[in-house]
Amino acid sequence: MAGTDGDNDGLSLFDIVWEDVLYVKLFPLLSLKDLFSLRCCSQLAKTFVDNGFHRLREINLSGNNSPQLDQAFQVLATNCSNVRVLNLARCHWVQDGILFPFLQKNRRLVKINLSDCMNITPRSLQPVIVGCKQLTTLKLSHCHWLTIGAMEALTLHHTKIQELDVSHCAALNERCISVFLLNCRMLKTLSLSNVPAVSDNLLIAIAKHSKFIKNLNLVGCYMITDRGIGALALCCKELESLMVRDCPQVTERSLELMRGRVFIDRPRVYQPDMNMVPNMGFPRLFLQV
Repeated sequence: MAGTDGDNDGLSLFDIVWEDVLYVKLFPLLSLKDLFSLRCCSQLAKTFVDNGFHRLREINLSGNNSPQLDQAFQVLATNCSNVRVLNLARCHWVQDGILFPFLQKNRRLVKINLSDCMNITPRSLQPVIVGCKQLTTLKLSHCHWLTIGAMEALTLHHTKIQELDVSHCAALNERCISVFLLNCRMLKTLSLSNVPAVSDNLLIAIAKHSKFIKNLNLVGCYMITDRGIGALALCCKELESLMVRDCPQVTERSLELMRGRVFIDRPRVYQPDMNMVPNMGFPRLFLQV
């Protein structure tokens, strides 16, 4: 920074124009860890970073459970107001007390991932349900606190959601999911893995209301059968991937209807045509390769 004549001695990084240069060129290159380290350097650095947080569009702390991270997030909650993407998956320090005010202040959120956040309650979803009208992606996998009431409230206020993950959310029932499907007709990705309430009737509802579905995860949905999968094959022409591992009542009879145009996580199982096996007076052996 110093000039050759010494006239510029004493100038610092923060003498560069903030709005048009530092926030535009420098700020986007720094990680959250970098920004918090810079914030500790001086009072001026703290002011610079805190003001810059207003420009932050994405916060990804997925799997980060470092000590005192909850305090750092409170700083973000105080200063951020334009975040579009929030990923707090597997952040066990997250609680209603620090998440609620952040969500209340950032109403332009488009994508939210709270999967495996075990220490929050449906209260934290209230600002999302009421205020985040542009929401398109909501991931709540392994959120055992997700209730039928919260799901119904979400359905009442949102129609633009295109990706929903409620896998392992055992409290949900067939009706609340069906009503959600009826309201969110633009759904493209849906994960219902290991949700006990998933049945053929729900798959028929997907086939009827979710014509644009591309990715569907039904792993561990032990109640579904070829009847429900057949409805998907008939109606969901945009489907690109179907996950049906650990679904014992789903057979190749229905999966074959989608082979070739849909990725299926189970390999084809060949079974012999028993009409072609000669009867020699011995018991027929049902071979499976």
